[in-house]
Amino acid sequence: MRRLPPLNSLKTFEAAARLGGVVPAADELCVSHGAVSKQLANLESWMGVALFDRSARRLVLTAAGRELLAAVSPALDQVAEAIGRIATVARPDAVQLVVSAPPTLTLHWLVPRLTSFLRLHPDIGIRLNNRREQNGAWPTGVDMVIRRGASRHGQRQQVPFMRESITPMCSPSIAKRFTEGSNLDHDGGLTRDALSVLASQTWLTADMRPDDWSHWQGYAQLAAPDPVATVSFDHTYLALEAALDGLGVAMAPRYLMEDELASGRLVAPFPQALAPSEPYVIVYETHREGDRAIAAFSAWLLGQGSMHEARVAGTDALIEFS
Repeated sequence: MRRLPPLNSLKTFEAAARLGGVVPAADELCVSHGAVSKQLANLESWMGVALFDRSARRLVLTAAGRELLAAVSPALDQVAEAIGRIATVARPDAVQLVVSAPPTLTLHWLVPRLTSFLRLHPDIGIRLNNRREQNGAWPTGVDMVIRRGASRHGQRQQVPFMRESITPMCSPSIAKRFTEGSNLDHDGGLTRDALSVLASQTWLTADMRPDDWSHWQGYAQLAAPDPVATVSFDHTYLALEAALDGLGVAMAPRYLMEDELASGRLVAPFPQALAPSEPYVIVYETHREGDRAIAAFSAWLLGQGSMHEARVAGTDALIEFS
Protein backbone atom coordinates (compact mmCIF):
# COMPACT_ATOMS: atom_id res chain seq x y z
CA MET A 1 0.00 0.00 0.00
CA ARG A 2 1.36 3.41 -0.98
CA ARG A 3 2.05 5.82 1.87
CA LEU A 4 0.91 9.17 0.49
CA PRO A 5 -0.30 12.42 2.04
CA PRO A 6 -3.70 13.86 1.03
CA LEU A 7 -3.77 14.74 -2.67
CA ASN A 8 -5.12 18.22 -1.96
CA SER A 9 -2.07 19.08 0.14
CA LEU A 10 0.24 17.90 -2.65
CA LYS A 11 -1.67 19.94 -5.23
CA THR A 12 -1.47 23.01 -2.98
CA PHE A 13 2.24 22.49 -2.36
CA GLU A 14 2.93 22.15 -6.09
CA ALA A 15 1.11 25.40 -6.87
CA ALA A 16 2.82 27.36 -4.07
CA ALA A 17 6.26 26.00 -4.95
CA ARG A 18 5.85 26.49 -8.70
CA LEU A 19 4.44 30.02 -8.38
CA GLY A 20 6.74 31.06 -5.54
CA GLY A 21 4.20 32.17 -2.96
CA VAL A 22 1.00 31.63 -1.01
CA VAL A 23 -0.85 34.52 -2.70
CA PRO A 24 -0.45 33.36 -6.34
CA ALA A 25 -1.20 29.77 -5.29
CA ALA A 26 -4.42 30.89 -3.59
CA ASP A 27 -5.37 32.85 -6.71
CA GLU A 28 -4.76 29.91 -9.03
CA LEU A 29 -6.61 27.44 -6.80
CA CYS A 30 -9.41 29.94 -6.01
CA VAL A 31 -9.08 29.45 -2.25
CA SER A 32 -8.11 31.75 0.60
CA HIS A 33 -4.52 32.43 1.61
CA GLY A 34 -5.25 30.80 4.96
CA ALA A 35 -6.39 27.61 3.25
CA VAL A 36 -3.10 27.40 1.32
CA SER A 37 -1.02 28.02 4.45
CA LYS A 38 -2.97 25.36 6.34
CA GLN A 39 -2.47 22.77 3.59
CA LEU A 40 1.28 23.49 3.50
CA ALA A 41 1.55 23.18 7.28
CA ASN A 42 -0.42 19.91 7.22
CA LEU A 43 1.87 18.48 4.54
CA GLU A 44 5.02 19.43 6.45
CA SER A 45 3.54 17.92 9.62
CA TRP A 46 2.62 14.72 7.79
CA MET A 47 6.11 14.41 6.28
CA GLY A 48 7.92 15.55 9.41
CA VAL A 49 10.22 17.86 7.46
CA ALA A 50 10.30 21.54 6.51
CA LEU A 51 9.57 22.10 2.82
CA PHE A 52 10.01 25.89 2.88
CA ASP A 53 12.56 28.21 4.44
CA ARG A 54 10.35 30.64 6.33
CA SER A 55 13.22 32.87 7.42
CA ALA A 56 13.34 34.33 3.90
CA ARG A 57 11.12 37.25 2.83
CA ARG A 58 9.53 35.08 0.15
CA LEU A 59 8.65 31.42 -0.11
CA VAL A 60 11.93 29.52 -0.64
CA LEU A 61 12.10 25.75 -1.01
CA THR A 62 14.37 23.68 1.19
CA ALA A 63 16.31 20.77 -0.30
CA ALA A 64 13.43 18.47 0.68
CA GLY A 65 10.95 20.85 -0.93
CA ARG A 66 12.90 20.95 -4.19
CA GLU A 67 13.06 17.16 -4.30
CA LEU A 68 9.33 16.85 -3.66
CA LEU A 69 8.47 19.46 -6.31
CA ALA A 70 10.59 17.65 -8.88
CA ALA A 71 8.50 14.52 -8.28
CA VAL A 72 5.03 16.00 -7.74
CA SER A 73 4.84 18.53 -10.59
CA PRO A 74 5.39 16.09 -13.48
CA ALA A 75 3.21 13.51 -11.72
CA LEU A 76 0.26 15.90 -11.56
CA ASP A 77 0.84 16.84 -15.20
CA GLN A 78 0.73 13.16 -16.17
CA VAL A 79 -2.50 12.62 -14.22
CA ALA A 80 -4.13 15.64 -15.88
CA GLU A 81 -3.01 14.49 -19.33
CA ALA A 82 -4.29 10.96 -18.71
CA ILE A 83 -7.67 12.24 -17.56
CA GLY A 84 -7.87 14.41 -20.65
CA ARG A 85 -7.08 11.47 -22.94
CA ILE A 86 -9.60 9.22 -21.20
CA ALA A 87 -12.30 11.88 -21.38
CA THR A 88 -11.59 12.37 -25.08
CA VAL A 89 -11.94 8.64 -25.77
CA ALA A 90 -15.11 8.39 -23.68
CA ARG A 91 -16.59 11.52 -25.25
CA PRO A 92 -14.89 12.46 -28.52
CA ASP A 93 -16.84 15.72 -28.65
CA ALA A 94 -15.77 16.81 -25.14
CA VAL A 95 -13.59 19.90 -24.76
CA GLN A 96 -12.16 21.85 -21.85
CA LEU A 97 -12.27 25.64 -21.64
CA VAL A 98 -9.66 27.32 -19.44
CA VAL A 99 -11.04 30.58 -18.06
CA SER A 100 -9.04 33.15 -16.09
CA ALA A 101 -11.24 35.26 -13.79
CA PRO A 102 -10.72 37.50 -10.73
CA PRO A 103 -10.84 35.45 -7.50
CA THR A 104 -13.65 37.48 -5.92
CA LEU A 105 -15.87 37.22 -9.00
CA THR A 106 -15.08 33.51 -9.22
CA LEU A 107 -15.96 32.73 -5.60
CA HIS A 108 -19.02 34.92 -5.16
CA TRP A 109 -20.64 35.02 -8.60
CA LEU A 110 -19.26 32.58 -11.15
CA VAL A 111 -18.95 29.32 -9.18
CA PRO A 112 -22.49 29.47 -7.69
CA ARG A 113 -23.90 29.71 -11.24
CA LEU A 114 -21.69 27.22 -13.09
CA THR A 115 -24.04 24.27 -12.55
CA SER A 116 -26.51 25.78 -15.00
CA PHE A 117 -23.85 26.03 -17.72
CA LEU A 118 -22.68 22.45 -17.16
CA ARG A 119 -26.27 21.21 -17.42
CA LEU A 120 -26.66 23.03 -20.74
CA HIS A 121 -23.25 21.94 -22.07
CA PRO A 122 -22.17 18.65 -20.43
CA ASP A 123 -19.57 18.20 -23.17
CA ILE A 124 -17.68 21.38 -22.18
CA GLY A 125 -15.49 21.20 -19.10
CA ILE A 126 -14.47 24.41 -17.33
CA ARG A 127 -11.13 25.01 -15.64
CA LEU A 128 -10.88 28.24 -13.62
CA ASN A 129 -7.69 30.06 -12.65
CA ASN A 130 -6.40 33.59 -12.15
CA ARG A 131 -3.56 33.83 -14.67
CA ARG A 132 -3.73 37.48 -15.64
CA GLU A 133 -2.39 39.21 -18.72
CA GLN A 134 1.14 40.49 -18.09
CA ASN A 135 2.34 43.53 -20.06
CA GLY A 136 -0.15 42.77 -22.80
CA ALA A 137 0.95 39.13 -23.18
CA TRP A 138 -1.83 36.54 -23.26
CA PRO A 139 -1.65 34.21 -20.21
CA THR A 140 -0.23 30.79 -21.01
CA GLY A 141 -2.74 27.98 -21.38
CA VAL A 142 -5.80 30.25 -21.05
CA ASP A 143 -8.67 30.30 -23.57
CA MET A 144 -10.70 33.17 -22.15
CA VAL A 145 -10.12 36.01 -19.69
CA ILE A 146 -12.81 37.71 -17.63
CA ARG A 147 -11.67 41.10 -16.42
CA ARG A 148 -12.92 44.47 -15.24
CA GLY A 149 -12.63 47.13 -17.92
CA ALA A 150 -11.53 46.88 -21.52
CA SER A 151 -8.13 45.59 -22.60
CA ARG A 152 -6.00 47.91 -24.75
CA HIS A 153 -4.82 45.05 -26.91
CA GLY A 154 -6.29 45.45 -30.39
CA GLN A 155 -6.03 41.79 -31.44
CA ARG A 156 -8.59 40.53 -28.92
CA GLN A 157 -12.35 40.31 -28.93
CA GLN A 158 -13.90 42.11 -25.96
CA VAL A 159 -17.54 41.71 -24.95
CA PRO A 160 -18.94 43.56 -21.89
CA PHE A 161 -21.41 41.30 -20.11
CA MET A 162 -22.19 42.75 -16.68
CA ARG A 163 -22.15 46.18 -15.08
CA GLU A 164 -21.54 46.68 -11.39
CA SER A 165 -22.14 49.37 -8.78
CA ILE A 166 -20.16 49.74 -5.57
CA THR A 167 -21.35 50.82 -2.14
CA PRO A 168 -20.08 50.59 1.47
CA MET A 169 -20.98 47.40 3.38
CA CYS A 170 -20.56 46.49 7.04
CA SER A 171 -21.77 44.17 9.79
CA PRO A 172 -25.11 44.83 11.55
CA SER A 173 -23.27 45.94 14.71
CA ILE A 174 -21.44 48.69 12.82
CA ALA A 175 -24.55 49.59 10.82
CA LYS A 176 -26.33 50.49 14.07
CA ARG A 177 -23.92 53.40 14.46
CA PHE A 178 -25.48 55.06 11.45
CA THR A 179 -28.76 56.71 12.43
CA GLU A 180 -31.49 55.02 10.41
CA GLY A 181 -33.47 57.41 8.24
CA SER A 182 -31.10 60.35 8.58
CA ASN A 183 -28.24 59.27 6.34
CA LEU A 184 -29.52 61.23 3.33
CA ASP A 185 -30.30 64.94 3.13
CA HIS A 186 -33.08 66.54 1.08
CA ASP A 187 -30.96 66.48 -2.08
CA GLY A 188 -30.21 62.77 -1.76
CA GLY A 189 -26.66 63.29 -0.52
CA LEU A 190 -25.15 61.90 2.67
CA THR A 191 -25.68 64.02 5.77
CA ARG A 192 -22.78 65.46 7.72
CA ASP A 193 -23.56 63.11 10.62
CA ALA A 194 -23.45 60.09 8.32
CA LEU A 195 -20.11 61.18 6.87
CA SER A 196 -18.74 61.70 10.37
CA VAL A 197 -19.77 58.20 11.45
CA LEU A 198 -18.33 56.74 8.24
CA ALA A 199 -15.00 58.47 8.85
CA SER A 200 -14.92 57.11 12.42
CA GLN A 201 -14.82 53.53 11.10
CA THR A 202 -11.95 51.45 9.77
CA TRP A 203 -12.08 51.37 5.98
CA LEU A 204 -11.29 47.98 4.43
CA THR A 205 -9.58 48.16 1.05
CA ALA A 206 -8.42 45.70 -1.62
CA ASP A 207 -5.09 45.98 -3.43
CA MET A 208 -6.73 44.67 -6.61
CA ARG A 209 -9.21 47.59 -6.48
CA PRO A 210 -7.27 50.41 -4.80
CA ASP A 211 -9.40 53.27 -6.13
CA ASP A 212 -12.88 52.08 -5.13
CA TRP A 213 -13.23 54.30 -2.06
CA SER A 214 -12.04 57.45 -3.84
CA HIS A 215 -14.17 56.60 -6.90
CA TRP A 216 -17.27 56.24 -4.73
CA GLN A 217 -16.60 59.53 -2.94
CA GLY A 218 -15.84 61.37 -6.18
CA TYR A 219 -18.88 60.05 -8.00
CA ALA A 220 -21.11 61.02 -5.09
CA GLN A 221 -19.34 64.39 -4.77
CA LEU A 222 -18.60 63.68 -1.12
CA ALA A 223 -16.02 65.51 0.94
CA ALA A 224 -15.67 62.79 3.55
CA PRO A 225 -12.81 63.21 6.04
CA ASP A 226 -10.08 60.60 6.13
CA PRO A 227 -10.96 57.44 8.08
CA VAL A 228 -9.48 56.79 11.50
CA ALA A 229 -7.75 53.69 10.09
CA THR A 230 -7.51 51.53 7.00
CA VAL A 231 -6.75 47.83 6.60
CA SER A 232 -5.69 46.54 3.18
CA PHE A 233 -6.14 43.07 1.71
CA ASP A 234 -5.01 41.50 -1.55
CA HIS A 235 -8.54 40.85 -2.77
CA THR A 236 -12.06 42.17 -2.22
CA TYR A 237 -13.36 38.83 -0.91
CA LEU A 238 -10.90 39.08 2.00
CA ALA A 239 -12.04 42.62 2.79
CA LEU A 240 -15.63 41.38 2.77
CA GLU A 241 -14.79 38.54 5.14
CA ALA A 242 -13.28 41.14 7.47
CA ALA A 243 -16.46 43.23 7.16
CA LEU A 244 -18.55 40.20 8.09
CA ASP A 245 -16.37 39.81 11.19
CA GLY A 246 -17.05 43.44 12.17
CA LEU A 247 -13.56 44.80 11.50
CA GLY A 248 -14.80 47.82 9.55
CA VAL A 249 -16.56 49.02 6.40
CA ALA A 250 -15.72 47.51 3.01
CA MET A 251 -16.37 49.07 -0.38
CA ALA A 252 -17.61 46.40 -2.75
CA PRO A 253 -19.89 45.63 -5.70
CA ARG A 254 -23.40 44.93 -4.51
CA TYR A 255 -23.71 41.83 -6.73
CA LEU A 256 -21.04 40.02 -4.70
CA MET A 257 -22.98 39.87 -1.48
CA GLU A 258 -26.63 39.59 -2.48
CA ASP A 259 -27.23 36.62 -0.18
CA GLU A 260 -25.46 38.22 2.78
CA LEU A 261 -27.37 41.48 2.30
CA ALA A 262 -30.69 39.63 1.98
CA SER A 263 -30.02 37.60 5.13
CA GLY A 264 -28.87 40.62 7.13
CA ARG A 265 -25.36 39.30 7.75
CA LEU A 266 -24.12 42.39 5.91
CA VAL A 267 -25.77 45.80 5.71
CA ALA A 268 -25.43 48.52 3.06
CA PRO A 269 -25.94 51.62 5.26
CA PHE A 270 -26.44 53.87 2.21
CA PRO A 271 -28.51 51.69 -0.17
CA GLN A 272 -29.15 54.58 -2.55
CA ALA A 273 -25.45 55.43 -2.68
CA LEU A 274 -24.45 53.23 -5.61
CA ALA A 275 -21.59 54.37 -7.82
CA PRO A 276 -21.23 52.57 -11.18
CA SER A 277 -17.84 51.01 -11.79
CA GLU A 278 -16.13 49.42 -14.80
CA PRO A 279 -18.10 46.58 -16.41
CA TYR A 280 -16.89 43.01 -16.56
CA VAL A 281 -15.63 42.05 -20.00
CA ILE A 282 -15.16 38.72 -21.79
CA VAL A 283 -11.81 38.71 -23.61
CA TYR A 284 -10.47 36.13 -26.06
CA GLU A 285 -8.04 36.15 -28.95
CA THR A 286 -9.52 37.12 -32.32
CA HIS A 287 -8.53 33.90 -34.06
CA ARG A 288 -10.66 31.95 -31.54
CA GLU A 289 -13.87 33.79 -32.47
CA GLY A 290 -15.49 30.72 -34.04
CA ASP A 291 -14.54 28.38 -31.19
CA ARG A 292 -17.60 26.40 -30.05
CA ALA A 293 -16.72 26.36 -26.34
CA ILE A 294 -15.87 30.07 -26.26
CA ALA A 295 -19.10 30.94 -28.08
CA ALA A 296 -21.18 28.82 -25.70
CA PHE A 297 -19.60 30.17 -22.53
CA SER A 298 -19.76 33.76 -23.80
CA ALA A 299 -23.47 33.43 -24.59
CA TRP A 300 -24.11 31.93 -21.15
CA LEU A 301 -22.19 34.73 -19.41
CA LEU A 302 -24.15 37.36 -21.36
CA GLY A 303 -27.40 35.73 -20.28
CA GLN A 304 -26.34 35.46 -16.65
CA GLY A 305 -25.17 39.06 -16.66
CA SER A 306 -28.47 40.28 -18.10
CA MET A 307 -30.50 38.32 -15.54
CA HIS A 308 -28.33 39.65 -12.74
CA GLU A 309 -28.72 43.26 -13.85
CA ALA A 310 -32.49 42.88 -14.20
CA ARG A 311 -32.76 41.37 -10.72
CA VAL A 312 -30.63 44.09 -9.12
CA ALA A 313 -32.54 46.84 -10.95
CA GLY A 314 -35.79 45.53 -9.51
CA THR A 315 -34.56 45.19 -5.93
CA ASP A 316 -35.74 47.82 -3.49
CA ALA A 317 -35.87 50.44 -6.27
CA LEU A 318 -32.21 51.17 -5.68
CA ILE A 319 -31.07 54.48 -7.18
CA GLU A 320 -27.61 55.28 -8.45
CA PHE A 321 -26.10 58.71 -7.92
CA SER A 322 -26.93 61.03 -10.80
